[in-house]
Amino acid sequence: MEKFIIDGRYGQLLAANGVQPQEILTKAKLPVDTFAHERLRLSESEYFAMISAINDVTDDPLLPTKLVASDHIETFSPPIFAAYCSKNGEQFLQRLAHYKKLVGPVAYQIIEDKTSTTISLSTLNIHEQLPPFFVKGEFAFMVQLLAKATKKVIKPLKITTTFSEKNTSIQDYFGLNFTLDTSNTITFSNSDLQIPFVSENTSILECLEPELKKRLADLDIDDSYGKRVRNVLVEILPRGEFSIEDVARALGISKRTLQRKLKGENTNFQQQLNATREMLAKNYLLNTSMTTDDIAFLLAYQETNSFLRAFNTWTGMSVQKYREQHN
Repeated sequence: MEKFIIDGRYGQLLAANGVQPQEILTKAKLPVDTFAHERLRLSESEYFAMISAINDVTDDPLLPTKLVASDHIETFSPPIFAAYCSKNGEQFLQRLAHYKKLVGPVAYQIIEDKTSTTISLSTLNIHEQLPPFFVKGEFAFMVQLLAKATKKVIKPLKITTTFSEKNTSIQDYFGLNFTLDTSNTITFSNSDLQIPFVSENTSILECLEPELKKRLADLDIDDSYGKRVRNVLVEILPRGEFSIEDVARALGISKRTLQRKLKGENTNFQQQLNATREMLAKNYLLNTSMTTDDIAFLLAYQETNSFLRAFNTWTGMSVQKYREQHN
C-alpha cells in the first residue's frame, strides 16, 4: 500500500490554529503518536480521514487558508521546494503536478488555453469525492505560494467545486464566488503565471530534481524498507543526521525493528547509507558545480577526506577523474 509523506510539523500547525491534534487523531482512528514523528507516512484513506476529521472539528471557515499561510510552508518537502524554486507560475504548477504524488494522494491535471490555465484535482486510487476542506486548502496553497514567490497579489479567475460553498469569508479570500460543478478546478490568467519568481533558484533545482525523478520512478515498483531508508536519508543528510537512530525515528519504528526489516531484505543500514551517499554524490558531481567540500557537507561527512576516500572505494576513481569522464 502506498504511503504518502506528510511533514510532522502539521500537528504543530493545527495546534497553533486552535485545533487539538489528539482530537483529530482520535476521530480519524490514527495512532496517538502520529504527529510525534518528523515525517508522517499515511495511506490515501488515512490521509483523507485526517483531513475530514479536521473539517469536522473546526468552525473556522478560513482554517484551510491559515494552515497554508504558515511561515516557510514551501520547505515542508523537497518536491514543494523544487516547485517554489521555479522561474514562474507556469513552471511552478507543472513541477507541482509532476511531483505531487510524492507528497500526497492527489493528482493535478493541467489544461491550458490561449489566455488561462486550469488545474483540476482528483484522488489517486480511492475514487471518492475530495473533502471540501482539502480542496479549499489545496487551492489556497497554490494562491499563497504564487503570491509569495512573485511578491504580487495573484487571484484566480474561476473556481469550481463539487460541493456548494456559501461562506462569504472563504469566497472573499479568493476574491470570487465558487461555481458548483462536477469537478474541483482553479483557473489562473496566463499573464499572471508568467510573472518571474523572486524565489527562482536553478542551483537548488539541479540538486533536488535528479533524486526527485528517481523517487518518482521507484514509487510504484519498490515498497521496501531499503527504499524507505534511502528516502529518509535524502532528506536528513543535509542536516547532518545519518545514524540508524535518526532514520528509525523518522520512520516511527524502533532501531531493532528497522534492523530486522532490513535483514529480511538481505541488506543492512550501512549498505543503504553508502548507497544513498554514492547516488547523491554522483548526482551532485554530474548536475552541479559544487565543490567537494560542499558535497561532503551535504552528505554529512565530518571531513572532506573521508568523503574522498569513500568515493574512491565506491567508484575506483577520484572525484576529479569521475567528473572528467562523465562531463
